[in-house]
Amino acid sequence: MGLLDRVLGKKEEPKVGDSKKISLPVEGKYDNECSLCGEKGTEKKWAGQYWHKKCLRKGKKMAKGMI
Repeated sequence: MGLLDRVLGKKEEPKVGDSKKISLPVEGKYDNECSLCGEKGTEKKWAGQYWHKKCLRKGKKMAKGMI
C-alpha cells in the first residue's frame, strides 16, 4: 500500500480463501433464533420476534428506510 492509497482510502481486496463470518456469542437472554441472521442466543424481543442487539439495529434501519 502506498502513500496515495492511504490518503484515497483504497482498501485491499480479500483473498479467495479468506472468508470472514461474523460470529455472535451464543449466550443470550433467550434461546430462540434471530429473525435476521438465524443464529441462537438472542437478547431482545421486538415486533414479536427475537433479535441480537446488532441485528436489531440493522433491522430498525431497514424498516425506517421503507417508510
